[in-house]
Amino acid sequence: MSDATHLTNFSGDKKAWPVYMTIGNLSASARMATAMHSVVLVALLPIAIKMRDIPLSRYNEQKNHNRMILQHVLRHILGPLMRADRRVFFAWCADGHFRRCVASPAAWIADYPEHRDLHNIKNGVCYWCECPKAEMGQLPARPYPTRDHDKYRALSVTNTAAANARLASFDVHQGSNVFWDLDCVTSDLPKPDLLHTMQLGMLKHLLGWLSMFLKQHKRFEVFNNIWLSVPAYLDMAQPRRAYEEVSSWQGKEIKTMSRFLVAVLRCALRAPSASQRGVFNQAIECSRALVEFYFYSQYDSHDEQTLGLMSTALRDFHHFKDVFRQFRAGKRVTQEGKARQKELIEERDDALKSMKLKTAAHRERERKLWNEFINAEMVEHHADGGDFNFPKIHQMLHFREQIQRYGCLKQWSTETGESSHRTQIKIPYNKSNRSGDIYTQILEHYLRSDAFAIRKLNRNAHGTVGSAGSSETVPPIVKGLKFVSVQSSTIAKINTFAGVLASVGDLDLRRELQHATSSFLVSRGVETNFEALICCTARVYHSVQVPVTNMHGEQVIQTVRCTGEQTWHGQAPRNDWVWVQTSRPREGREPAYKALRGRIPYRLLKLFNFKS
Repeated sequence: MSDATHLTNFSGDKKAWPVYMTIGNLSASARMATAMHSVVLVALLPIAIKMRDIPLSRYNEQKNHNRMILQHVLRHILGPLMRADRRVFFAWCADGHFRRCVASPAAWIADYPEHRDLHNIKNGVCYWCECPKAEMGQLPARPYPTRDHDKYRALSVTNTAAANARLASFDVHQGSNVFWDLDCVTSDLPKPDLLHTMQLGMLKHLLGWLSMFLKQHKRFEVFNNIWLSVPAYLDMAQPRRAYEEVSSWQGKEIKTMSRFLVAVLRCALRAPSASQRGVFNQAIECSRALVEFYFYSQYDSHDEQTLGLMSTALRDFHHFKDVFRQFRAGKRVTQEGKARQKELIEERDDALKSMKLKTAAHRERERKLWNEFINAEMVEHHADGGDFNFPKIHQMLHFREQIQRYGCLKQWSTETGESSHRTQIKIPYNKSNRSGDIYTQILEHYLRSDAFAIRKLNRNAHGTVGSAGSSETVPPIVKGLKFVSVQSSTIAKINTFAGVLASVGDLDLRRELQHATSSFLVSRGVETNFEALICCTARVYHSVQVPVTNMHGEQVIQTVRCTGEQTWHGQAPRNDWVWVQTSRPREGREPAYKALRGRIPYRLLKLFNFKS
């Protein structure tokens, strides 16, 4: 995997372009855990200097030269994978046996600009198929042909005018590609990237379209107010800034936003007029379909039903996306629209000046009709000049095929490389002298720190930790039932149950809490009276970790928070909502009917335990 990153915006605007390597037969959870050291730094690619104020011929020549240098460096890095005597080796496996292994590249994880440079293709085309640029935003009736890199290599070796023209028709640059010499299918090396394709790609595009759409229909202020009223829930933080105040969207923020975007949009577009009802419904349906597609693409496992639902969501998105076409106009179309708008405004003003003898009410009606006409003309002009022909909207077509061939998409996300930047690139850079040959210093620091980290992991695996000459047995890992565990940092001061009751301000709620606690103890076979109950020692908590089963049948830990009347990070108190199971299926009987299966939502008021 490879991903360029900024080191600093000062001191020369330094950047680094690392190449990482990982093993293909690791689990996705192990690969994404930075502490597992499953991703290692291999090399740093050269970064070309910025080209400004140079002639176009020199600019194109320099770009070709930069591509040639990049391919030469990659050939040096991947050289061992091209030699048969280096690719085959014997490895000592974890079970104590030696096995004959063959190293072969299975994937190259990167964002679109990196794949464009690595595969030597032109900008704005797909690296999986030969889809024309003019058809990127369409939903085709049949799939486009897959890129045949063997054919490209043959044309490149021929190096004639006809062969070069043929190569250009496939949107491939002239020159060799290092991936052609590897023992792999070159078109299978790129993998879907949820971070840049969906989170920082399509969902970020959707946010921009919705912003312009809401401003056009004067609903943006309402949208902001509803946005800020979204409460916190489990692992979802409450928005602290209005939508328009977020200057730069990050992957984590878009993940959180996607969980409530459709609900906020639906509330903001409520009560439309007769002329707005159609476009409002299209905007809601388009947003819902794209968010659904994103959620389905994150599943850890799929079957034909989930893949079918994902394809249906993609079809719905393409069906309703034209409602945002006017916001996809390019710079040329936008400039032409401004000139046309200026002409229409001048015509309107001239027409109104000729109505001086008319009444003020008549002139106001004419002005309103002119404004509606100008707005309709601008919408039609931008819609005719707009298109959806960009790579990220096309790459969603390949998600189903990639899932069927290789499994869940989360294992290919570039978040793994992003998290490796800090420990393997940015911390070593901060410890360098930040001048001179900083790249050599980064590599040397990483080699030393990684060697010590691997040494520590090996010592832990053999059951000894500590300094040299000392031995300390590592406690065994006990695997058993997962009980509800409470974070010690959230423990409040020890109190009595009488103090817990006194902290509830509402009298009715206080009585309900006392009655519910007594009923709970009776249901558990604990006999007690009111005098003994209020004297029990109670310990109040602000959060609790609860093991629950998700939709995939896997057990995950969710943190539930309850601060009572105390503030949460300087904001309003946070008392989460939880689902309470009010009825359980009896043996031999069907579970409760309907989707909730006997669950009712309740809001936490106090979180405590007590003992006599």
